[in-house]
Amino acid sequence: MPQLCPELTTKLESLKQLKQGFDLEIIKAQSLSHNKSEDLVSVREAKIRLEQKLEQISKILWQEFYVNSPRGLTAVEKKINYHVIETLEGHANAVFTLQVLPDGRIVSGSGDKTIKIWQPDSRGNYKNTKTLKECIGVVRILQVLPDGRIVSGSDDKTIKIWQLDRRGNYKNTQTLKGHADSISTLQVLPDSRIVSGSDDKTIKIWQSDSKGNYKNTQTLEGHTGSVFTLQVLPDGRIVSGSDDNTIKIWQPDSQGNYINTKTLEGHIGSVRTLQVLPDDRIVSGSGDNTIKIWQPDSQGNYKNIQTLEGYLMGVRTLQVLPDGRIVSGSYDNTIKIWEPDSRGKYQNIQTLKGHADYVFTLQVLPDGRIVSGSRDDTIKIWDGDKVE
Repeated sequence: MPQLCPELTTKLESLKQLKQGFDLEIIKAQSLSHNKSEDLVSVREAKIRLEQKLEQISKILWQEFYVNSPRGLTAVEKKINYHVIETLEGHANAVFTLQVLPDGRIVSGSGDKTIKIWQPDSRGNYKNTKTLKECIGVVRILQVLPDGRIVSGSDDKTIKIWQLDRRGNYKNTQTLKGHADSISTLQVLPDSRIVSGSDDKTIKIWQSDSKGNYKNTQTLEGHTGSVFTLQVLPDGRIVSGSDDNTIKIWQPDSQGNYINTKTLEGHIGSVRTLQVLPDDRIVSGSGDNTIKIWQPDSQGNYKNIQTLEGYLMGVRTLQVLPDGRIVSGSYDNTIKIWEPDSRGKYQNIQTLKGHADYVFTLQVLPDGRIVSGSRDDTIKIWDGDKVE
């Protein structure tokens, strides 16, 4: 395993110290709760200390996670005239989902029930170095936890967590069960809780206990169709898109339980994909062949301010670049890049053709390259000319 750089080592030691303090506070709180003459003031103080340490740990994890996620990228090179520079072959079925690890490796999930990890060689060409074969269903969605573990969702109704062992191999360390149908989408909250959306029309929140094992702590109901897509706003609110053609925003109440506070209507087809712009506007892609941009007013109510048209079939996947450009993939086999003009209105500036079937998933690399996965069983990497 490569040595961590000094900066990350320092942060890791800081995190370990916080964790040790957190564990000590738990022991103190437990001893108080078993004392018949317990002092309520002491219990409350212990609870406050617990919450403070949890907040410290969460902030460090979220900062490290966020800067390595597509939305956390702050310096992606701007490029134009994109073209295919590499096609990755190896999956025996559609590539449904992609993620990028902090070290630049690509992770893909497929209809062939495998997860593949692709690592760049000395010339920058990606090679399949690991294949995870413990899934018993189609791998429909992937996410990455702040500590680097991979999370996968499958049509076998389960969520799996994969962790590196000492030999550098990923092993399935936990399987989460609770959904009654396929897992369609996953997200990670700032405090490392996992959020899942399913064809069973529900959203579940999973929280890890003191041993690191995830348990379902809340189930959100309200959608009347499959939950296809999830995003998390910077303030921790959850945004969901569904086969019922709506977008819902879920906000935690004073007890930390999420409740549906807003429902956005406007699409006339299923909402297949969501992203968040750098200024916190929401972008949605739909089976109605359009992309909509939603902006909050002074009271926090989201309104559809622009609808992007140009696709012949539904919009399946979206990504957002730090400069505000939108990248979208469709069932018409193409990828489009959208850029705001001087008035802030988005225009299609390029259409990328190369896939022979539906474009299911997109990711963006820090150097500006775009990665796409398709029902043609391939992953394509697109590069362009750098804009000086």
